[in-house]
Amino acid sequence: MDLEFSAEDEAYRAKLKVWLAENLGGGKGSVNELMKSATEGGNKDPLAGARVWPRKLWEAGYVGLAWPKAYGGQDASFTEQVICAEELAKARTPPMINTIGLSIIGPTLVQHGTEEQKKRFLPRILRADDLWCQGFSEPEAGSDLASLRCRAELDGDSFVVTGQKVWTSLAPISDWMFLLTRSDPDAPKREGISYLLCDMKTPGITVRPLRNAAGGMHFSEVFLDQVRIPRENLVGELHGGWKIARSSLDHERSGLSGVLALEETLGRLWRMASQIDRGGEKAVEGPTTRRLLAQHWIEIEGLRHLGYRTLSDQIAGAAPGAGSSVGKLFASDLRSRMARTGLRIEGPLAQVAKRSPHVIDRGRWHAAYFDALGHAIGGGTSEIMRGVIAEKVLGLPRATED
Repeated sequence: MDLEFSAEDEAYRAKLKVWLAENLGGGKGSVNELMKSATEGGNKDPLAGARVWPRKLWEAGYVGLAWPKAYGGQDASFTEQVICAEELAKARTPPMINTIGLSIIGPTLVQHGTEEQKKRFLPRILRADDLWCQGFSEPEAGSDLASLRCRAELDGDSFVVTGQKVWTSLAPISDWMFLLTRSDPDAPKREGISYLLCDMKTPGITVRPLRNAAGGMHFSEVFLDQVRIPRENLVGELHGGWKIARSSLDHERSGLSGVLALEETLGRLWRMASQIDRGGEKAVEGPTTRRLLAQHWIEIEGLRHLGYRTLSDQIAGAAPGAGSSVGKLFASDLRSRMARTGLRIEGPLAQVAKRSPHVIDRGRWHAAYFDALGHAIGGGTSEIMRGVIAEKVLGLPRATED
């Protein structure tokens, strides 16, 4: 594993830092000014402001770095991609509204899509013209995703899809959904699955937001009733969607973005602990708090180096392996423990409601605790990750199915 960046990589980092300094802030031509102006003047797109930052990054060449230039990408190296992610996180840039498109379906189409699909969808993902959601989980097919029952029947040049998806992130604002369907009900459950791309404006789609334990509505149920999807929107072979789904999940679980988010969370914990008084001193001076914060830092660094190891493997031409499952499992657990540390630092006021005048840090850690429970489920449950690790890392036999 190589932990050193080349001189060319460091020059790339320096150029990016200059660009970020020039484009962030509140001055003329800055992203904040552009986001504000995008929502004024009677613009009918409620997400116009949120699309500004991804488009500006793309125009500057800092989105889709590893994607082919033929489809709007940069053909950049893996190291440049990592450097870009690190510097964007350090600069605390605006959120990317098209994260699912950039991190999951985009790379999946680069690997498995037809030439027509790549030309049609990839540039629009990079520009944030189209926002995407993921239709994988179902009420009885979450951890055991291969048990999905959403049915797709081929009728001429279209699939007719009927079924339900659940825990669908960003479904109310998405333009497209990539989903798994049961296209051959008589085949073994990991066969007979097809991977489709669905326009969310197609008749027969109903989206019903779900309120989570933290009070937000990030997820939704999606009901499909005789929804017609053109056959040209099939990714890969008919009935061959399970292999492509595994590829999508590898993209969802791989990379260093999760490490950067945890690093930002640790910074928030440290700042809060530096402001709260405990017995005549700041909470950060207490030995228990300092030990917890130091332990979280050590664990984040461990995750970072696991990410570098995966990166080194990818540079050498290997596909993401079980390391992504190890990272996902550990990051989910660490996210939960960091939220509990936040509640511990807050003390008795951790239970105060968000709207109370006595609330600390706007109730962030109360919400973070409940949100962390979902991270142990989304993208593959912790139980599933342990199974993958048992098979691929420890060499244990695969669990038998009933």
